[in-house]
Amino acid sequence: MKRILILLAVLLLPAGAWAAYQGLETYQSEPRNKPQGPEQPIAFWHSVHAGQNQIPCMYCHYSAERSEGAGLPSVQLCVGCHAPGSGALPPEQAQLGFPQEARNKFWNAEATKLIDYWRRGEPIPWVKVHDLPAHVQFPHQSHVRVGLQCSTCHGQVQNMELVYQASSLRMGWCISCHTGEMKLSPQEQASVEQRSSYIQGVRALAAAGSDVRGAEARWPHQRASVDCTVCHY
Repeated sequence: MKRILILLAVLLLPAGAWAAYQGLETYQSEPRNKPQGPEQPIAFWHSVHAGQNQIPCMYCHYSAERSEGAGLPSVQLCVGCHAPGSGALPPEQAQLGFPQEARNKFWNAEATKLIDYWRRGEPIPWVKVHDLPAHVQFPHQSHVRVGLQCSTCHGQVQNMELVYQASSLRMGWCISCHTGEMKLSPQEQASVEQRSSYIQGVRALAAAGSDVRGAEARWPHQRASVDCTVCHY
């Protein structure tokens, strides 16, 4: 009996190891769940608008250049593109291989929601994704004017269907950019060095023979102040 048990163990052990190996291979090869943002009242894919159609961010978020908030497009702006009877279909839906009737049914349902908001004169109740605490201020215009790209904070939205929060937006993450610890693209870095009021101030003081603010900078390439009042006011 003991011999039989030993023989079974010898035969089954390699088989078990092989099965475990195959299971691990399958697990590693399976796609991981992608981050996904909250469901919105109307199906809106940034991957279609910003990605396939290459619509500039500022076309819809037009107040980002001149105010603290990036703003959301009005219903009228959306209707201007998605007019009734346009027959436009979301490109991603066309790629799914659904029958034409199914695609039309999906698009008509979403277009009907948009037109209903427009006819009632109601704003679309979009679900906020990047929601900072009330005691934190983030002036979009200051960051846009120095040449930062939207993707630096918001991620590659042109590849997202439902937009999700790609960055932590925690204080340490913001400070790492202000101090220069966070890497920017060469184009962004050059633009910031040219336009940052903080860097201009440091250079002016240095030219006047003072290095007080320069000595306080914790990193050689500090881009902006890390004073509490910069974000908490």
